[in-house]
Amino acid sequence: MYALIGKLVTKAGQRDRLVAILSEAAREMEATPDCESYRVHVSLDEADTVFVYEVWRSEDAHAASLSLAEVRAYIDQAKPILEQMERIATLELRT
Repeated sequence: MYALIGKLVTKAGQRDRLVAILSEAAREMEATPDCESYRVHVSLDEADTVFVYEVWRSEDAHAASLSLAEVRAYIDQAKPILEQMERIATLELRT
């Protein structure tokens, strides 16, 4: 398993719009066989900050998802309202 935690900071007052975009994307991603989990969280400490936690069957599966037309459309919707994006962590499941 391959997981990511991302931090996205929106322009002032745009957090809920980003949450709506990402929540829609989450429903589609979790319907694909390679996505185990796609969760959207709002920060309780930073008003315009959203965290995304994604779990994929592999790093290649995640990379492939970024080329899907649907995913590209969500990215295009989100870009104008984003101030900053940061990958907080890249994780690999070890059990």
